[in-house]
Amino acid sequence: MLRTFAVALLAIAVSVGLAQAKVHKQMPGCIMGQPATATCLCGVSFTRQPVLCQKGQWCHWQWRICTP
Repeated sequence: MLRTFAVALLAIAVSVGLAQAKVHKQMPGCIMGQPATATCLCGVSFTRQPVLCQKGQWCHWQWRICTP
């Protein structure tokens, strides 16, 4: 029972990690402390969706939000 749970947990962790890596490869990351010069990846939300900042927005990676 414990072994099955551990294998399932590992499979989920690997699939989430691969999904995050795919997002990071396709979009450049935002530069901290500067407004975005183009659309950039600020991070991944708690629901595992990419958080994208538009040109001129500031990325706050701690809260996973973009502000004007």
